Amino acid sequence: MSNIRPKVTRALILFLSFIAFASYHKGTGSTAWLQWMTLIIFLVMGHVFDVAFTADNTFVFDPDADNWRRKTEAARQ
Repeated sequence: MSNIRPKVTRALILFLSFIAFASYHKGTGSTAWLQWMTLIIFLVMGHVFDVAFTADNTFVFDPDADNWRRKTEAARQ
């Protein structure tokens, strides 16, 4: 179930990319494609953060060095 969210996000990024490219036309001077690209950039950055940092085994933030030392020493034994 946790694998569905990245797939949906990638599909949404792809779909919005088609919309952004379709809204660009050199002769009109319209900047609507920039608005779509801004949304796509936000989605891409959110997707990168989601994939990199939200899995249980990929990122652990523990600012206390003693806690981290105890955790890694317990895993070694």
